[in-house]
Amino acid sequence: MTTWLPTLSGVDRPAYRAIVDQLADAIRRGSLKAGDRLPTHRLMADLLGINVSTVTRAYREAERQRLIGGEVGRGTFVLGGAAEARLFAFADRPQDTLIDLSTNTPPKLAGDDALAKAIAAMMEEGDLERFVDYPTPGDLHLHRLAAEVWLAEHAVKCVAEQIVLCAGAQHAMEAALAAVGANVIGCESLCWPGLKAIARSRGLTLHALPMDRDGLVPDALERAAQQGLKCVVCMPNLHNPTARTWSMARREAIIAVARRHDLILIEEDVYGALMPVLQPSLASLAPERVCHVSGLSKTVAPGLRLGYLVLPPALQGRQEALEHHTHWYISPLGAEIARRWIADGTANVRLQRQRRELSARWKLVRTILTGNELEGASASPHLWLPFVRGRDSQRVADLARRAGVAVVPSETFAAAIHAEPAGIRVSLGAASSRTRLQEALNRLASVL
Repeated sequence: MTTWLPTLSGVDRPAYRAIVDQLADAIRRGSLKAGDRLPTHRLMADLLGINVSTVTRAYREAERQRLIGGEVGRGTFVLGGAAEARLFAFADRPQDTLIDLSTNTPPKLAGDDALAKAIAAMMEEGDLERFVDYPTPGDLHLHRLAAEVWLAEHAVKCVAEQIVLCAGAQHAMEAALAAVGANVIGCESLCWPGLKAIARSRGLTLHALPMDRDGLVPDALERAAQQGLKCVVCMPNLHNPTARTWSMARREAIIAVARRHDLILIEEDVYGALMPVLQPSLASLAPERVCHVSGLSKTVAPGLRLGYLVLPPALQGRQEALEHHTHWYISPLGAEIARRWIADGTANVRLQRQRRELSARWKLVRTILTGNELEGASASPHLWLPFVRGRDSQRVADLARRAGVAVVPSETFAAAIHAEPAGIRVSLGAASSRTRLQEALNRLASVL
């Protein structure tokens, strides 16, 4: 059992909340690791001199945040193993003073009844019950055809037979990495936390590559390729967390390096469809060596756990084995709703509404955070606030949280120790309304 204990003297918030906060911080800093067993409720209460009910409330909240988990007869164990354990940890609940701008989720759409209409139509057709069964080959073919249409509308030309259906984009990324089979994966120095989680679970090594304002640096990729790197994961559109988008010249430069050294590029493109002017995808510029990963969660609806993986010809021999694995994870009902929404235009209507709402939220950003350096376009669901070297991103995030707003420091995204650039990510879609976002931005402005 770990000897870790929180410190409650001098805290300015409820004891249960202080326990959860310090638990999350200990996991982030590595003093608590996945698998560490925590004291029992009674022992923790006795050691701290507080009521057992306070510890129980703290443990329950930490379980909700997926930081810890209890096993009957064995005890309570740490689940989080990295800084990204704190993501998805907060809820924008009315009774809480904390406003969560840490989770990159699309804005909620007012008067959203698209799901109710889709379910009602399926009930009227007498077709609903079959979606509690496994999908048939015919169903999967229809979903691939819908995916082909959606991808073609967003700068990815492919045929349905090339598409591997997955349970979300993160699942598609895991399938892509399995298809490539490399043990060392290149990535931007700051990368989305899901990639770090996949690498950890699969025992892969991430090779952090430097970035500049235009994205991944070609010369750095050249040097890594000369040293034997064979696969790179990158996010050319609205990069998470920096919101940077590669220029056409940068796309061509990276592809030129990939062709010289026979690299496989895995293009993560969950935000690209939000851009009002679409850039050519890497998959369209170099279809012979790019795996394209995308999905519908960040652009249409988070609950549509449907991801799309397009494989280059060199990897299509592994497609059947991948599909045998990925298809079992797909929700037939969710996939059918996605197919209908793509076919009847609902998906594009929702996408356009997301663009308009994000544009309105960016106007608030530019009004309230004036005087601060900002990175991101009006289509981006997140804002990046870059910091000068030496400014502590984690401390700024901690101060912001004390002011009542949750943001994410660059350390959470770091693929290597002391990765640059430093800054914080602010998720604009996470607030439940523009009014709530305005309140959060005012709090953040006071901290900055």
